[in-house]
Amino acid sequence: MKTINFFKGLLALAISLTLVQCTSDDPIPGPAGANGTNGINGAPGAPGTPGIDGGNVCLSCHNVDFKVVQPATYAISGHAIGGNNLGKSGACNACHNEEGYLASKANNWEIASSTIIPTPATKTPIGCTTCHSGGHAAAALAISGKDAALRSADAYKLNQKTAAGADIIIDYKNNSNSCIHCHQSRRNDVTGLAPNATTGLISLSTHSGPHYGNQVALLEGMFGAELVGPNAPAYPAKGTAIHRTGSSCTQCHMGAAKDGKGNHTMSPKIDVCKTCHTGAGVVNYNINGGQTKIKNLMLELAEELVRVSPETYVIYNYTGSKSFPAANTPTDHVAYHDNDLSLLNQSGATAHKDNDKAVRSAKAFWNWRYIYQDHSYGLHNPKYAEALLKNTIANLKLLP
Repeated sequence: MKTINFFKGLLALAISLTLVQCTSDDPIPGPAGANGTNGINGAPGAPGTPGIDGGNVCLSCHNVDFKVVQPATYAISGHAIGGNNLGKSGACNACHNEEGYLASKANNWEIASSTIIPTPATKTPIGCTTCHSGGHAAAALAISGKDAALRSADAYKLNQKTAAGADIIIDYKNNSNSCIHCHQSRRNDVTGLAPNATTGLISLSTHSGPHYGNQVALLEGMFGAELVGPNAPAYPAKGTAIHRTGSSCTQCHMGAAKDGKGNHTMSPKIDVCKTCHTGAGVVNYNINGGQTKIKNLMLELAEELVRVSPETYVIYNYTGSKSFPAANTPTDHVAYHDNDLSLLNQSGATAHKDNDKAVRSAKAFWNWRYIYQDHSYGLHNPKYAEALLKNTIANLKLLP
């Protein structure tokens, strides 16, 4: 009997514990307790990298230089009053008015096709907004060193190609890339002397030569008709000129404005030259007589070419001692010649591709114009200019 009662008691105890556990499975939460005490603040973090001073970025453009110096210097530049001829037509517009320049940009910087570059009904002189798009993109200049507002500041594909037909990309790594557009040859073959596919004739028009934007070619040391003559200097490797490797267009031509030069006149200052060229011979651009040497070689080449082909070539403003027929006033770009020596071809002259003498003479004519139409008299690349002229002279002397 006691055993039965004992088991009854255990059963009752188990039932009671089960009932208690069931009521505790879903307890009713009580009210939230009070917030604890705030902890101690952590140590301050390291300072971040200072940002760019907004005022300095703005003042990189909105300053006296931007408002006064740049407009004043540009107003007396050759770009504003010199080569800017609004009467140009066809492809000439790509560099002679704003509408043509913008049309060139829209067509992958085309400069040689009269069918692609239209003659605009209204022509605006080359000005600030021709080369600059404006706006606050220019603030990038203070950060990266490259003016993002320039319409053409990146690497540039030249109008001319290699002899094998490959593209030539020039990258000056700075704002000088903008200069390439107009300061390159407008001929799209290596020397502008490609013969007519049907007749085999090379046309020697009044515009023969690389035209007046030949600075890139001479600076790089390329696109001369590289004749070879005995005892003449070897041609230097392309792209090795000191002004190409150790300077730039903007560094030489756009230094701080002084005495009507520098900044947006694009005229180099002799003070800039003196940062590299030293000595008593550095008093003007004819540094140590370098330009005089090139002018004398140009005179000798002109004399030699007229000796070889007097029926085709004439010299205007001749200053030498030889007896040549008097030449008429040049019809091509009279304003550019002034009192300079000028080598011209007779109107309508041609050279057949199979006529060795005519072709060599045509190449010599190209080389003379190549140096002249750069207008630095070899200053951009003295070694290449000298090698080109001396080789051409020596090559012509081989002809009767």
